[in-house]
This record gives sequence, structure tokens and C-alpha cells, in this order.
Amino acid sequence: MKPFQLTLSNKSILAGIRNIPSISASPKDRPLIVGLHGGTYDSGYFDANETHSASHASSAFGVPFVAIDRPSYSGTSSLIPIPEGSDFPCETGLWLHKFILPALWSNFGVANQCNCIVLLCHSMGTMGGVVAAAMHAQDETVSYPLGGIIVSGLGDKSLPSNGDPPVQQTHVPPNHGLFPVEAKDSLMFRPGTVHPEILALSEQLNVPSPLEEAQGLYTGWVQSWRERWAANVVAPVMFALVEQDCFFEGTEEHLKSCVGAFTSSIRVDGSLVRGAPHCMELSYWSQGRYARSFGFAMECAASFAYSSC
Repeated sequence: MKPFQLTLSNKSILAGIRNIPSISASPKDRPLIVGLHGGTYDSGYFDANETHSASHASSAFGVPFVAIDRPSYSGTSSLIPIPEGSDFPCETGLWLHKFILPALWSNFGVANQCNCIVLLCHSMGTMGGVVAAAMHAQDETVSYPLGGIIVSGLGDKSLPSNGDPPVQQTHVPPNHGLFPVEAKDSLMFRPGTVHPEILALSEQLNVPSPLEEAQGLYTGWVQSWRERWAANVVAPVMFALVEQDCFFEGTEEHLKSCVGAFTSSIRVDGSLVRGAPHCMELSYWSQGRYARSFGFAMECAASFAYSSC
């Protein structure tokens, strides 16, 4: 994919990658899919190598795709320090809703004849995505159309921890940490779920992560996300848990509980992906995951067009 950089209305820098197919190859109702990576990764998560990339589905279906470095990651400006009374997930969602998604819409959505944005969120990228979707539903003067949100890799029933891996805090940006590659890979991929070529890219895919994000996941998000954010999302939701997750329970019961949190959504699809690891987009499930996600996004775009008639 090709890199891009935008200056946002709050004077911050947004970096990411994009794949924009020809309009002639696109469906009638064309979504702009926006990828939001998880912790310890950046936008490169969605374009790891020739095999594990969202660009294949993007080009095959004629659907524009952009992935960003989320705020405080890689080439995008930092949102730290967090304002008093707020937290990292809330500020990320606020940046997405007020600054990032409007800029992506005007630069890549409108310009490529899309009719809505669909968010593709992985792991901790889900927090900001859900917050933004809730804010969008409550905002009377929105500056971008939201057609749907796709989620995987985040729940609220945690698995027992064997202790956090050591985090390197030298030679990284302030307030950030870098996880050791071997410890990280042992969590993200259960044995037999990933091609060796991805493991060979582990150093390249590993990036410093803001420490406040991981802290906010367990100190605030898991306790409040249902009532404060999920219950206010109106857009369609596609929610997946994986059976071989390293952080959260991969069970039908947990899935049903999470899906049930989106009480205001006009559509909620839930699935437990048997055998899959935490990072589906980097695993043997990669292209299947992208095909389902792009299919859902196109359905969202068609429904959005129909509801707007």
C-alpha cells in the first residue's frame, strides 16, 4: 500500500497507508474502510506482506481502504498528556470523531465517491472505534457518514494472566514501551496458527506503544464500555471473538454477552472464530477475515444508501 500524511484541523499529523482501487471497479454503493490497529502494532498491521494484506480484498472488491497509525503511534501525533478527567480510549475516540475521520472522509471518501465510512477495528483499536461510533450517534452535526463498525480481539472477560512480559522503556518515545518480540509472538499466535513468514517480520511489525492505553483497558474500559459507549452505538456492528485468544475468553457465552452490549445498534452480527489466534489478520485466517469484513462493509454501504433514500 502507499503511505500518506495529513495535517488535521487541530494541527496534528496523521500518518497511514492506503489502497484506492479504480472507481470503475467499485460496487454501486462504495464504503471507505478505515483500519484501526491494536496495541504494539501500527498501520502496517493491515499490510504485513504480499499475502497478509487488506489490499487484496480492497482491489478485488473495488473498495477503498485506509489504515492509520492511531494517535500516539508511529507517524501520528501524540495525544499525551491526557486531559484531567479523561482517559486514553476516550481521547482516541474524540480525536477520531472530531479530527481524523472527517479528514479521511474529505480526502479519501468524497474524492472516491464513497457513501459512508466503515471502521475495521482490532484489539485495543476497538476502544477508540466504539467511542467514536457512540459520539457520532449522539452528534447532531456530524461531518462524516458512519455506515458500520467491525470489531475483533477485544472483550471484557479476561483470561488468567501469567504475568506481564517485561517492557523496554529505553530508546522509545516518552510514556511508551516496547514489548519483547518473542514474548509478544507467544501471546498473539498460538502454535500452528501463523505462517513462519509472519514471524520473520516480527521485529518490523513491533512498535512502541503508549503505556496509558494498556493501563486504561483494565482500569476503566472493561468496567464501563457497555453502558457508556456500546449502548449508544447506532450503526451496524460485526463483532468477533477468537477461540485461541490470549487475553479474553474465546467462548460462545462471552461472545453473546459482548454482542448484547450494543442495544441500540440497528444490526449486530456476532461470531466465534474457531481455532483462530488473537491477530487474525496476520494468521492463516487472514484473507477469510478480510473477505468477510469487506463483505459486511459493502452490505453496510448498501443499507446506508437505502436508508438515505
